[in-house]
Amino acid sequence: MKKRRRWISIVMTAALSAALFAGCGQDQEGDSGTEGDSGTSERMTLELWTSNRDALENDDAWFVTKIEEEFDVNIEMKYRNEGSSDYVEWLTLSMAGDDAPDWFRDQAIGLTTLTDYVDQGLVAELDPEMVKENMPNYMEWTAKYSDIFGDDPLSLYAVDGKVYAVPDAKVDLATFCLMGYRQDWLDNLNLTMPETLDEFTEVMRAFTYDDPDDDGVDDTYGYIGITGDADWAFSPIFAAFGTYPGIWYAKEDGTITRGEIEPETKEALIYIKELYDMGVIDPEWMTIDFEQAKNKVISSVVGCSWQNWGSILDPAGWWSPLKETEPDSGWAVSTGITGENGDLGIMQFNPLAGVGLVFSKHMEQEPEKIEKYLQVFDAIAGDPEWHEAEIWGIEGETFVFNENGDREYTEEYASEAARLEFGIGAAYRFPSLELFQYDPEIHDAIDYTAEVNEIRAGTLEIIQGKYDILGSFYLPIWSDVNAELPDMNVIFTEMITGERDIEEFDSVVQEWMDKGGRDAIAEAQSIYDERYQ
Repeated sequence: MKKRRRWISIVMTAALSAALFAGCGQDQEGDSGTEGDSGTSERMTLELWTSNRDALENDDAWFVTKIEEEFDVNIEMKYRNEGSSDYVEWLTLSMAGDDAPDWFRDQAIGLTTLTDYVDQGLVAELDPEMVKENMPNYMEWTAKYSDIFGDDPLSLYAVDGKVYAVPDAKVDLATFCLMGYRQDWLDNLNLTMPETLDEFTEVMRAFTYDDPDDDGVDDTYGYIGITGDADWAFSPIFAAFGTYPGIWYAKEDGTITRGEIEPETKEALIYIKELYDMGVIDPEWMTIDFEQAKNKVISSVVGCSWQNWGSILDPAGWWSPLKETEPDSGWAVSTGITGENGDLGIMQFNPLAGVGLVFSKHMEQEPEKIEKYLQVFDAIAGDPEWHEAEIWGIEGETFVFNENGDREYTEEYASEAARLEFGIGAAYRFPSLELFQYDPEIHDAIDYTAEVNEIRAGTLEIIQGKYDILGSFYLPIWSDVNAELPDMNVIFTEMITGERDIEEFDSVVQEWMDKGGRDAIAEAQSIYDERYQ
């Protein structure tokens, strides 16, 4: 195979600067974009965007070469900038100038930004039938996860009834979070993992006052949340009362609401205050962030919190450093606490991050190129062998299967630098960044060990909860009134600590409704009905 040179574009400030291009199969006279000895046909050039500058300089990246050969195209690697704010700034400037990319796909691009681009005439309108025809794997995937995408995924982010984006999702985020209890503490106290609110109260009391770590020192607490915001901190407790403050969600009858205004939230606050007054909640809960919450867990200050399943259970997860200081430690997990009415769950994360795949306006003049992009993206995303190739490379050369049946890199390619030089890894992903059409049932079997996949399968059997179903949409009224509404997180904190009477809850909700919340709910209902019903 002859050595190839591709366009290499580096973003310096607001624009892309072009570099020398030569096509695969270029002859001595410098002809480019063709192949073969006679009757040559021009190869289409597709853009691959990467955030890794070193990858740009790798003229013979194996995975990129594989794409070119399999799909009879040239790949032009370009630098897509890093960091969401820097990327959006660069993209907006590029879109408005002469250097607009063929396509973009980034979680930082939400419906508000997409709508702005549409209003400015910067993005291409897509024919839904073209997408369906050229992306059969995508259509099957969205049908499989219709609870996330609805029955008409291509209309999910439509603007004025027209399609400009191919929606994408990280579908595992909808079933992502669990509660974790120190199993060794439960064992030391002859307790079992709590299921009901009464049992939870008793376990939290014992974790705080009965020396669960057997060190003779009164230095533990039962519970802490994962941030200082009351809605996040106490999500499993709120859910036990059937409410999810802080997010938009649909009730069983299809009515859209926010948990902070539901009457069950008041009942939950009364219970949380009882725990607070008992002293079983770490008193620093109001000021922590994710990192500080993790440190509380791995330093054995608290015996119960919640997080994503990988942080708790993956041997290399966020909470795994606990094993270094407490080798006998372990975690019992549950989806939450069962309330008196059978309610339980935890706030999950919205899998619809960003609007998905979008093409720039100039691509309307090249529909055949859009079709080619759709075909290649769909083929790569829908075939697990392509994912294995991207991450692991070539069996017997860059990776082997060990005695447990798990993939592992060979000694020569054990370092990330060696793999980058060979030309495999996320730096060469096509399309870029997060996996496109991510399907845990397919991709996780390739990415993780059998042990981790077995753990994950177990969590899927128990995880329940809700996520912000409108978190990916632009709600103009909500955006306008939100800052003027009572800050419910502050108020809830004051009620839990006794600075404010919980009996004021109903009047606070009324104030929330009167100051614009009522109109925001009506707007949210309308958008939900339009997109999902």
